[in-house]
Amino acid sequence: MASSVISALSVSLCALGFILYSSPAEAQADLALDCCLMVSYKSIPKHILLTYWKQFKGDGCPRDAVIFTTRRGRNLCAPPAADVQWVKETINFLDTRLKKCKETKFSEKRCHGLKI
Repeated sequence: MASSVISALSVSLCALGFILYSSPAEAQADLALDCCLMVSYKSIPKHILLTYWKQFKGDGCPRDAVIFTTRRGRNLCAPPAADVQWVKETINFLDTRLKKCKETKFSEKRCHGLKI
């Protein structure tokens, strides 16, 4: 009888340990590492940029931002396009370049690194 109580207790402790190990707070902490905590309002030269993506506050990050990736693989954080004109113009530039690269099947030099 005592051994069944001990085995039930050990199963319960293992289950509790698993629940604590895989908690949502732990998962959210991992996501926060990929978020922009600050943004720069200084414009970025378009010729060094490769692509971009948008970060949203509702996805677990502390603020909305646009993250530009440079040709050297660095991520640069900028404010949302609605807030700053140069960000909107840069996004339009990158979208246009990607569209032209798709039309030429990424054969031009400016398209290297863009192929999805």
